[in-house]
Amino acid sequence: MKNKFVFVDLSIDGGYYGVNHGISYLVPIIKKHSYEVSILHLTKRLSNRKFRGKIEKLKPQIVGFSFTSPQLKYFRKYSNAIAGLPNLIQIAGGVGPTLSPELVFERSNIQGIVIGEGEITFAELLQTLKKGQKEFSDIAGVCWRKENRIIINRRRELIKDLDELPFPARDIFNLELYYSAPTKKVSEENATPIVTSRGCPFNCIHCPSKIIWQGDVRYRSANNVVAEIEECVNKYNLREFNFFDDTFTINKERVIEVCHKIIEKKLRIYWICFSRANTIDDELIRAMKAAGCRKISFGLESGNQEVLDLMRKKTTVEQGRKAVEIAKKQGLETHATFMLGNVGETAQTIKETISFAKSLSLDNATFFITCPFPGTDLYQIAQDLGYVNQGTKWESFAPLTVQQPILVQNNLTGEELVYWQKRAFKQFYLRPKYIIKKLCRVRGIGEIKSLLEGIRIFSRILFKK
Repeated sequence: MKNKFVFVDLSIDGGYYGVNHGISYLVPIIKKHSYEVSILHLTKRLSNRKFRGKIEKLKPQIVGFSFTSPQLKYFRKYSNAIAGLPNLIQIAGGVGPTLSPELVFERSNIQGIVIGEGEITFAELLQTLKKGQKEFSDIAGVCWRKENRIIINRRRELIKDLDELPFPARDIFNLELYYSAPTKKVSEENATPIVTSRGCPFNCIHCPSKIIWQGDVRYRSANNVVAEIEECVNKYNLREFNFFDDTFTINKERVIEVCHKIIEKKLRIYWICFSRANTIDDELIRAMKAAGCRKISFGLESGNQEVLDLMRKKTTVEQGRKAVEIAKKQGLETHATFMLGNVGETAQTIKETISFAKSLSLDNATFFITCPFPGTDLYQIAQDLGYVNQGTKWESFAPLTVQQPILVQNNLTGEELVYWQKRAFKQFYLRPKYIIKKLCRVRGIGEIKSLLEGIRIFSRILFKK
């Protein structure tokens, strides 16, 4: 009889915007070690008693949690709900645990955390657990509890050849539960995320990517990427893809190679990717569109050059404008993210960002309140300047619906940041010209659903107190 491993999907309240890729990459490894794997989808909040009952019914030997910082409160709730169950081990991984392992151990019943890239670390951890051992000192990439001490082992070297990894195990998920965010939806088809590289060569002050991937960039081969796309089309009937690379368009030659192979295979797919303002040109966009790209999401962040420079963004306001123009000229939809409350931000620079967003031919825009995640340079700088709001609960932070911003400067209160975020969304989305344009483009039931989901999120932001 196989041992059982249960992953808990903590996408509560945030929508199931894509299969959890960290989990899906680990499933083949878990199965290889003779575990039966299942996913517990938490589509709504459960009482401690009901959650404990579900775990007792599944009877796993190991429960795994993968989550981001805003989901920390749910992790603690459910970790403690199953505390004391006999012969049960709890482990965690993902962006949140990697950035803040001490916070994860605090007030939870977790035994170990996988830090950073998890595949090899996870395999060694499973081998150790199968032997009944609870001493993890020899496993690189693990943070663990020994008596009353928290021990962080050395970081593991990154996997050199990503093509060696098995494709994500999408068959373990109920794919009907997952859908694209309204700003990412580009077709009527079922959607899935896909990751073709890991890491980013840039050094933005706020980004946790270099903590996760240690500042390195590794690419999967074009053949390997297209083979996964073929599997998604033929095995799962998935034709819409969200390329979740930090910046898909960094390596122009590789992107064009991927596009050419998609065209050669005659794959009828639709996709969106993340990009930077300084990584695209007409040739690249033409190749992407021919291969099924329908939308690009740009991290423009600010309409003020001084703020961009303080962020170490290495782009200009004018490059951002030009990038949107290039994409629109080739007939692609565009989305952009903006951050309000960076170090050096003022009410005036926020006004400039809102005006900049409105001046662009964007189909969607998202305005986040800046969060200095632990471990990032922004966090250290903000802490040194006394800008970190020590009274804020990290687990209640979500950059779209936050009520108590974590980074609060002398010239902008937390309440003012929330006000400016609401004002940014109102001024961008409540323009009569924008509303009419959006309504005129609604064609099918999928677009209606996406529009209604966008309105739901918009309402949450506007009417938060």
